[in-house]
Amino acid sequence: MIKKIKYMLGVSLMLGGMTAGSVSAQAVDMDSLMADVEATDSNIGLYSQYVWRGQRQSLGAMSVQGDVGWEHDSGASANVWFATLGAGNVTEFDYTLDYTQEIGELSYSGGMIYYAYHNNNVANVLELYASVAHELGSATLYYDTDASNIWLDISSGIELAELAVEGTLSYSGAVSEFVNIAVSVSKDIEVDDLVLSPSFAYNLHLGSLDTPVTPDALVFAINVAY
Repeated sequence: MIKKIKYMLGVSLMLGGMTAGSVSAQAVDMDSLMADVEATDSNIGLYSQYVWRGQRQSLGAMSVQGDVGWEHDSGASANVWFATLGAGNVTEFDYTLDYTQEIGELSYSGGMIYYAYHNNNVANVLELYASVAHELGSATLYYDTDASNIWLDISSGIELAELAVEGTLSYSGAVSEFVNIAVSVSKDIEVDDLVLSPSFAYNLHLGSLDTPVTPDALVFAINVAY
């Protein structure tokens, strides 16, 4: 992706009639900019099922999930995440652009997520979000541009007996409002340059008065960061 960006910029400059000298100077600036971009840890994992915001996405089937990302010294970052859905050969790809800054002990983020579904394009959707985080926890508000729905996550975590324990309280502002409570427990195990993370998560999905309650979901997973 970075090579493509540099190529397109070079073509645009030449079509604009810039001199060879100025193009060369611009290329140097671009190289300097790209020098501040680095890849983040990549992840790949096997999950007993894919549960998103308390709802079963893989119909109870196992799911392979992973991601790769890049970040810039300015606070900008990009990430591509995927998950297999277990039915109809559908794979979900989430493309995220984020900008994060810190002020004192607080961290502020804003960005967008484009959810794209291979073999099911009608489900594609763009979501905007804003987040604030502290060492005590974080709050993130999402806005679905298609359905004009909001989703709020409030999360916090602790380390207990060398285990990472995290809890998330979520609220959906959709037509059928509901609340989801998720608790996850994981442990990082370093093996050479890899980090193995076995985990399990429990989702308690509370439906609204006019919507049946989604069955609670337990997810077991083993993830590898490299």
